[in-house]
Order: sequence, then C-alpha cells, then structure tokens
Amino acid sequence: MTRPTPPPAIAISSTTRAMRLPRKALADLIRFVVARQRVRVADVDLAVVSARQIAALNRRFLNHAGPTDVISFNLAEPGQPVSAQLIVCADVALAQARRRNIPPRRELFLYVVHGLLHTFGYDDAAKPQAAKMAARQERLLAEFLTRG
Repeated sequence: MTRPTPPPAIAISSTTRAMRLPRKALADLIRFVVARQRVRVADVDLAVVSARQIAALNRRFLNHAGPTDVISFNLAEPGQPVSAQLIVCADVALAQARRRNIPPRRELFLYVVHGLLHTFGYDDAAKPQAAKMAARQERLLAEFLTRG
C-alpha cells in the first residue's frame, strides 16, 4: 500500500496593491491542482508582483521584453519532488480580466494553474502541446471553481 503524498509547503507573497490577494483560496487552488495532477511537490512559492517587476524578471530570466502573465520555475534536482516558484502579475491579470470580461480573481487563478502545469512538465511552445495544456488548465480551474 502506498502512502499518500503529503501536501506541499506553500508560501504566498505580494509586492503589489493592484488587487486584494485571496491567500486561502490560492493555497486551496495549489493543493487542488497538485492532488489532481498526482505530482510529488515539496513546496510552492507564489509571488504576486507588478507589471514593472515581472517585466524585469522576464528580461532577466527569459530575455523577453515587457510584462507577462506568469513565470515559473521548478527548482528541484532531477528525480526530486517539484519545488515550484511561480511569479504572477496582478496588473496583467486585471487588464486581461477587463478585456475578457471575467473576474480578476479567475484570471489570476488561471495564471497559477498555468505556471504549476509548466513546473510539472507541460509545454506550450508548439500548437498541439499548447492546446493540450490550455484544455487541462481550463478543466482544472473549472473543477476547482465548481467543487462542492
């Protein structure tokens, strides 16, 4: 009989006042995705930052110009449980939520799920993989938001 995997340690921080951070709901979302994906995860560090901050990180780590929605890293050694570092942008979430006419909280949650899937090995660089990843993240988010 296999022992259940312990839930990950979760740290959530914010350096922006662009939106109120639903910390408990974010932690619940992270635990939900980890459980649904059945991935061994040691810890998740989630930082919510401004457009200026994520643009600087985007340039530094990915050599891309401008702000982005989420940057994610798996800091674990190969063969070890995932050690996820997620950086999401509140300003981008607010702007995209307005554009898509959805609640900003839902957009922010989408970025968290997307970033987690990247740390679990999902890739969206090519169309077939991007479609698979988009479908999975939408399904996970819908399940989380409608759970009883």
